[in-house]
Amino acid sequence: MKKFILAIRSTIYFILFMITAIIFCVSAVFTSILPSVVTFTTARIWCRSIMFLLKVCCGIKYHVTGLENIPNGKTVIFASKHQSAWETFAYQIFLHPCVFMYKRELAFIPLFGIAMVKTKNIPVNRGHGSKEMIKSLRASFAKRLKKYNVIIFPEGTRTKPGAEPEYKSGLSIIIQALKDVEVIPVAMNSGVYWPKHGFIKYPGTIEVHILPAIKPSEYSRDEFQKKLVDTIENEQAKLPIHP
Repeated sequence: MKKFILAIRSTIYFILFMITAIIFCVSAVFTSILPSVVTFTTARIWCRSIMFLLKVCCGIKYHVTGLENIPNGKTVIFASKHQSAWETFAYQIFLHPCVFMYKRELAFIPLFGIAMVKTKNIPVNRGHGSKEMIKSLRASFAKRLKKYNVIIFPEGTRTKPGAEPEYKSGLSIIIQALKDVEVIPVAMNSGVYWPKHGFIKYPGTIEVHILPAIKPSEYSRDEFQKKLVDTIENEQAKLPIHP
């Protein structure tokens, strides 16, 4: 019976989510000729509506600690755990102003792709690791960091709570050419309540822990990679992995 009720609540959320998504994507088309700030504002309103729907329909709330670790007046790179679609919406609320590094295929989704491009997100071809691509990504990071925080998921894809980490080396390679940039690790457990590839969502409070910044300039590339992984995973071990 409990599973049935959760399924009903998740279905209601999904229907309302799709309605708001269509409204947002259509509005993104019309605002594409306007300054980017309009699309950014529209996106944040949509993300707030999603958080509201999750709370009302599915009983999912969130709690953020460590906001004091975000420096004032300075943009940073957030290197976050990635367990569900939740963080792609929520981070636009409390890590604003921000852009994401995302897989290039998303830019080809009708209507939605326009919003991805208009809001200055950074596309990447995950199957192509040439020197030219790395050079292009470094240039994109440097340009975005002049105005926005950049959010990257170092594992490259969603992982299940408690799963063995598989961090990619992309970030440690990209930041070599970025002077004075700070990387802020983020541990979180959204996958407990919004499972990867799962339709049913479970009530509870998602924990997001924003950790002290790491300065890559103080480490070699390998040392930085280890420091980043250890910092996130040590904090990750403190978070619940079951609803």
